[in-house]
Amino acid sequence: MELPQAQQTSVPQIAVFIERCTCINCGGDNLIELSAGRFDEGAVQRFIAEDPWGENPAPFLKGKPWSYVACQNCGQAFHRYILDPEWNERRFSKWMTQEAIEVFEKSIKTPEREFQKATVFTTHVLKIEQLTRAIRGGQAPRVLDFGCGYGGFLSMCSMYGFEAYGVDRAAAKRDHGVYDKIFAEIGDVIDKAPFHALTLFEVLEHLDEPYNLMVELGALLVTGGILVLETPNCTGIHSIKTQSDYRKIHPLDHINGFTPKTLKCFAQRLGFEPVSPPISYVTCNPKKIVKSLAKSLLSPVMKPTTQLYFRKL
Repeated sequence: MELPQAQQTSVPQIAVFIERCTCINCGGDNLIELSAGRFDEGAVQRFIAEDPWGENPAPFLKGKPWSYVACQNCGQAFHRYILDPEWNERRFSKWMTQEAIEVFEKSIKTPEREFQKATVFTTHVLKIEQLTRAIRGGQAPRVLDFGCGYGGFLSMCSMYGFEAYGVDRAAAKRDHGVYDKIFAEIGDVIDKAPFHALTLFEVLEHLDEPYNLMVELGALLVTGGILVLETPNCTGIHSIKTQSDYRKIHPLDHINGFTPKTLKCFAQRLGFEPVSPPISYVTCNPKKIVKSLAKSLLSPVMKPTTQLYFRKL
């Protein structure tokens, strides 16, 4: 029996979102809306249309709202509505394909940028090595990089003799990585623990439940171990009007907006204390050495950042 014509018409399935009603940092429910809109209107619609995708998410987002809120208790900002687990998996597997990622990265990839990235990786390796000496007893540093992407930092760690492991949920990045010890889930690296250092570079802003996940990760770190957190600095960003706003608080991707203050408080609630990392010089330019030394000496009065080091109590 042939179905009526109306029933034969394919109707795009609409994405399912869940609501976060309590603060991702302190757990409070005293929230205030900073800005809001729909995915199919205004700047957000335009920026999504301009991004490279595998499967275009726009048809699945029609009529769906986004809402950027802040906790009035601790100041933490985040998106109230996030994709449910099934749709988030679709985002990783179908929307953010390897081809789409390569197109986006090609637009920002330059020799200068790649050189700078390698320099930063080396800087972190040197700092972690020194900060963990007292807790290693002569062992090689064991590092877990969560949200490791293609494994560039892990590869650098390995070159310095570290025992390094990574976790990344994106199959495209695991399958095309530059390092062979990258796993899909935290459970896959439990038998490698405990670790001397835990790093999350540009990761916390993506996580549905960052506090709960950090509790799980923190348990894999030795007492006295080093935690390195880095996120976009969302100080002063309350809405999505420019491309820069969109990149920092993308309502599908950058769902948590940290500032230096909220990032520090987040780690302290988890049982970590801030530490000042040692100065490391990775340059042939004497002026940069002087600049690094000056920044270290003036750090108490300089503008705070969202690249922070902590030690597990």
